[in-house]
Amino acid sequence: MDKVEEAVKRIDKSKPATPIPLNYDDELKYIWGKKWGAQSEIGKLREVLVQRPGPEVAPPRGDWTWFGMKAAPDPDKAAEQHDRFVEIMKEEGVKVHGMNAPPMARGPYAVLQGLWGTRDFGFVVNGGAIVHRMSLPWDRGGEVWWAKRVMELGCPILYTVRGSGTFEGGNVVWLDPAHVCIGRSIRTNQEGIDQVSRVLESVGVEEVKVVPIPGWLENTDWPAGGFAHLDCVFGYVGDGLALIYPPAVPYDFLEYLREKEINLIEVPPEEAKDYACNTLALAPGKIVMLAGFQFTRRRLEKEGVDVIAVEMSEFIKAGGGPHCATAPLIRDPGPKL
Repeated sequence: MDKVEEAVKRIDKSKPATPIPLNYDDELKYIWGKKWGAQSEIGKLREVLVQRPGPEVAPPRGDWTWFGMKAAPDPDKAAEQHDRFVEIMKEEGVKVHGMNAPPMARGPYAVLQGLWGTRDFGFVVNGGAIVHRMSLPWDRGGEVWWAKRVMELGCPILYTVRGSGTFEGGNVVWLDPAHVCIGRSIRTNQEGIDQVSRVLESVGVEEVKVVPIPGWLENTDWPAGGFAHLDCVFGYVGDGLALIYPPAVPYDFLEYLREKEINLIEVPPEEAKDYACNTLALAPGKIVMLAGFQFTRRRLEKEGVDVIAVEMSEFIKAGGGPHCATAPLIRDPGPKL
């Protein structure tokens, strides 16, 4: 018998009602339907939010520089690849929810080209969601569609990033429920990190490791353009095992991970530039990764990782992979450091 059931038995309706002496987490599944929370990268994935790409994923050629692209994805091919990715997750027992934003949805500045990247618009911690505030104009406004859908599913909103803060979920990589790494980059500023960190402290996070990420000024070409998000260059794939592209992070971050006794697999430049680190764990040691990265895949399999390769070439053009394309809603806590 859990605490709510015990409290129900103690109710005395012959007296005036008094407050129930239980905390928010005790009542979460009774009031909000489920034990919402995904404070892990590798705990078993239970429920996830995705957005099937439409014509918005391919901006006009004249706008490619503004969107940081060398080539636009093929919308039909991107949709087919996304469908297969969703099939894989469903085959692995993951409940997949669509964000259901309409094709060619607009924000205040432009068509929301990056709607497929549901990771960026918010993330779910123990007890509910934190809604982010996007940095770049062609994404700003997408967080509204994310928040609406999360609320439709019954997940409470705990906080929304505001003021001058910017924060995007691709900069969040969990080591365990109490330790999280957050990239500070062109897409996430210190004000946003400070706001989110206050909420994280309230849900059991003991340490936030801020990781500066090199970005761009006017040149987005590889390697001058740097990266937008931490999950482009660092992926936690199993208990004490991670992928890393060292030139994209400060050396003290490598030292930090070694102090945490995390075994690092170094990804070569030719695979890192196309997001080999951008993986999605289905469970500890079982991941979905982009197809074609043979060196990184061999290294992972040598470490005992079960790798499911998925073809997402059109998403590489759009700037990401499986991690970007998923917003976990419910995950098991997974192993602790």
